[in-house]
Amino acid sequence: MNSWILLGIGFIAQGLFSARFLIQLIKSEKAGKVLSPTLFWILSLFASFLLMIYGTFRQDLVIVGGQFIGYFIYIRNLQIQNYWRKVPLGLRIVFLVLPFLFFANLIIFRNQDFSQVFNNPEISSIMLTWGGLGQAIFTARFVVQWIQSEKAKESHFPMLFWYISLLGALMIASYAIFRKDAVLFIGQAFGILVYGRNIMIHFGPPNITRMTVLDRLKTYRMGFLLVFTALVLFFNLNAWSVTESSEARYSEIGKEMLESGDWMHPQLMGIYHYHKPPMTYWITAFSYKIFGVSPFSARFFLQLSILLEILLVYFIGKLLMKDTKQAFLASMLYASFPTVIIAGRALTTDAYLTTFILAAVYFWILYNEIKKPWILLLSYISLGLGFLTKGPVDLIVPMVLLSFQKIAKKKIEGSVWLHTLGWILMLGIGLSWFLKLYEEDSRFLDYFFFKHTVDRFATDTFGRSQPIWFYPVLLVLTAFPWVLILLSKSKAIWQSKKSLQKLFWVWLVVPVIFFSLSHSKLVLYILPVYSGMAMGAVLIWMKLKKSQQKIWERIQLGVQILILIGLLIAPLIDPKIEYNYKFLFVALVLGSILVAFQFTGMKRAERAVVSAWIFTMGITALSTYFFSQNPALTNDTRRVVSWIESNSTKEEQIVIFDKRLPSVMFQTDRKVISIYDGDEGLNRETQFQKDDHWKTFLINLKKNPTWIDSEEHQKGIWLAKVKKKMPDLPKGKIWETLTEVDGWKIMNIKSIQ
Repeated sequence: MNSWILLGIGFIAQGLFSARFLIQLIKSEKAGKVLSPTLFWILSLFASFLLMIYGTFRQDLVIVGGQFIGYFIYIRNLQIQNYWRKVPLGLRIVFLVLPFLFFANLIIFRNQDFSQVFNNPEISSIMLTWGGLGQAIFTARFVVQWIQSEKAKESHFPMLFWYISLLGALMIASYAIFRKDAVLFIGQAFGILVYGRNIMIHFGPPNITRMTVLDRLKTYRMGFLLVFTALVLFFNLNAWSVTESSEARYSEIGKEMLESGDWMHPQLMGIYHYHKPPMTYWITAFSYKIFGVSPFSARFFLQLSILLEILLVYFIGKLLMKDTKQAFLASMLYASFPTVIIAGRALTTDAYLTTFILAAVYFWILYNEIKKPWILLLSYISLGLGFLTKGPVDLIVPMVLLSFQKIAKKKIEGSVWLHTLGWILMLGIGLSWFLKLYEEDSRFLDYFFFKHTVDRFATDTFGRSQPIWFYPVLLVLTAFPWVLILLSKSKAIWQSKKSLQKLFWVWLVVPVIFFSLSHSKLVLYILPVYSGMAMGAVLIWMKLKKSQQKIWERIQLGVQILILIGLLIAPLIDPKIEYNYKFLFVALVLGSILVAFQFTGMKRAERAVVSAWIFTMGITALSTYFFSQNPALTNDTRRVVSWIESNSTKEEQIVIFDKRLPSVMFQTDRKVISIYDGDEGLNRETQFQKDDHWKTFLINLKKNPTWIDSEEHQKGIWLAKVKKKMPDLPKGKIWETLTEVDGWKIMNIKSIQ
């Protein structure tokens, strides 16, 4: 059988195994007691059957033998529940006979010597025994369940089943940590949650009032959301290097800031870089100070920033919506928006900016509730920190919301003197760095506020122009169907007397219009509007008729499945795309869970939001494997630098021809020289340099074409895009291509006789 088909069968089986416990847990949660649903045993049977097929074709006696006992226990539970007799006779015979044929086939025709079954040179005998013991415990739990069910004359899960499951999961999780197998660990972490929660349900009160699943989890739900989102955000975070161009730029500036000790003057590849205020660089350099310089360190505080945003959406939602469940759903929906997750996949300013904006909004709303002056000042301080992150753009969303409040309520809470003090604090913090640099060079304010603020908005100075419909289309693609749910009720919102719905609508629409009018457009510029959109969408969603919710939920599920199918067949469309087996495993498990989730009996109003979050978390996990396997497609120079480090001496410099690649400098301590031959990325702004030292590592070949004629300048490893035409060399010299890696050619200059 084709190896990919075989892997697919195995992964689908694992997906069904995961889905069965998800269904069992949610149905038990809803009932307020531990249940043994028929669907649990049906999925178990099919999963076990598929896994035996997988084990048979893999000639793996351990897999088939390990499933053999559990397989017939699943059938017995279906018999006890009087479901087995409903299965057609022919199918029952197939299910009963084939496992014996699989087992006999392996015993008689297997190719491997039995003594080799437990011989794995990659794993020590102690750890292999430990992992095997964990698997044996997992098998034993179903034997216990079967014996207890026979005694009780009904299919049920005794408490011993969950205790054994918890013990086995902890053993296998520790084994996964030793093996550094993140997929196995995440799977067991989910299992530990399921087993532990079933124990809690057993000893907890019954659900007499028929509360929904999220209502029963009220005490724990926000903690669960933050913990599991954190697990996904930090999952494989160091699996790929910093990517060109934005992340590599910010990461390298932080590195140079730490190395130089100059925290006031950001530098990129040795040249002052004042495109953004320094907050992001400070946070990044601080992370390097703690963890060392690495892609993980560059992204570490981004993940914390996103988690804090999720929490702030919850707090803001509680204050405005006066409903903790709706606030929770809004925070979960916010975490499900791909744009929010994208902000943490690569280092930029936008995640930090959004955190400061949400903090400012939260403290402002809280002040309106309890009228404590220090809380209002915290709002202004947050705005000041946001200003130090990205400049005046920090004020757009807060000013829109403040203006709306002024129009809706005819007043602004707080005394004049308190707001004056707040403005002084905000400007004192926000302008501190700008005034320091202005003191050193009066040209700086004009450079930042006009060239890097006004010109970005009014002109295409930085080559980021997009059509005016760019952001509306982006919102549909990254917040489907929730943005449509909110906007579809626009007329009703403005006809309503409720100002809260209007506030969320304004929070979404007005900033998007503003940024749509700007010439410079990037995906993350509108990140601050997603929080308002999440709250507004949930507010509308909870008021929709059940029939409308059903339609939207099915559309969402259909789109999710289509995306997963598209990802799975992508390598067939573009052979450059590479996946490993872990990518396929996570994708198929995710698809199984999404489908199974529809049979949990969970209330649709909650299920649609939870499903959106599960999908995004799954895609986030998948993205880490995609990034690590496809550096050429993600602008990751990791394999390029690795080849250079392995095949040349540490003393050799790296010369990059006509491309600015801070990612190379980030990954090596070698001297790096950049050669400008027309690429605008190397057309650096050097007006603030205090001397000409920068000219030794940024060479303008247009102005100085004879520079390359010097033998001293020809030394080192040269790097250029594969299709890039290299400059002519003096007589007796030629370009020698050493290798090509991920679209880059690595060369040196060779003498010929």
